[in-house]
Amino acid sequence: MILLLCATVVILFSWLDEIEIKTELNIQHVHLDSIHKVIPIIDSLVVPVLYDSLIIQKFVTSEERKQQFINQVLPAILIVKYQLENNGREVHQIIEKIEKSEPLDPNELAFADSLMIRFRAKTYENLLTRLKPHPVSLVLAQAAVESGWGSSRFALEGNNLFGIWTTPSDPSMMKSRFKRDEQPIYVKKYLTVAESIDHYFLTIGRHNAYRQFRNKRYEEANVFQLLETLDRYSEKGEDYTFQLRKMIEWNDLQVYDYYVIDPKYIVEMSFLDRKIRDFSKHIKRIIKD
Repeated sequence: MILLLCATVVILFSWLDEIEIKTELNIQHVHLDSIHKVIPIIDSLVVPVLYDSLIIQKFVTSEERKQQFINQVLPAILIVKYQLENNGREVHQIIEKIEKSEPLDPNELAFADSLMIRFRAKTYENLLTRLKPHPVSLVLAQAAVESGWGSSRFALEGNNLFGIWTTPSDPSMMKSRFKRDEQPIYVKKYLTVAESIDHYFLTIGRHNAYRQFRNKRYEEANVFQLLETLDRYSEKGEDYTFQLRKMIEWNDLQVYDYYVIDPKYIVEMSFLDRKIRDFSKHIKRIIKD
């Protein structure tokens, strides 16, 4: 009987391992105080590295400055995109369980509902359209246009790559030197480049101005079809979308749509692995306190 019970437990945990395998990124965090700390991107396999700031050298060629920008920004885009895709897969699994009338774990409900609130989604299906990321080339093009390839004050001092505004009451804000209708302009300040990219995807994902963009994105429209629906991102309107098109074409940014995170930095973790890791972190916190 004891042997049978032990065998049952082993089989149960093995089964849990199989259905609860998830992947996590081994993200490399770098305090960037020298351009020499930047890991150059030399092929389509990218190290998932997060820099806490940008360094764009002034006295180099424009091509070198552009490559410096891509080396520092592309990994963060791929990390945020990876996280969005993972969230989308988990939401899709929850939808499948609901369709099969299977009970949901409280953690699943809390996870999905927190995303619903964050992205202002009406249903889980609607949430999927809001979570879906778009091509890297378009993200890079907007970041390059809005930040002057990372050379703007907002990018260098506040990691703001997309010119996202905020209010004067926001503790994480920077005041612009320019005004709009005689009123001062304030832009968001971020701790890291990745935080700026995450907020950009959130803005695209939940603002009504980008509903058409999201629908086309969910239908797998190509990058040029997508940018046609971004005329409301800037006051320049169609001139802005034309500028994005030229940015992508002249700099051959579409090549980066095929770049991925180096698989060596993607770690598979089972249900038990995650529980052991979380327990270990909990113990370390207790000991530290």
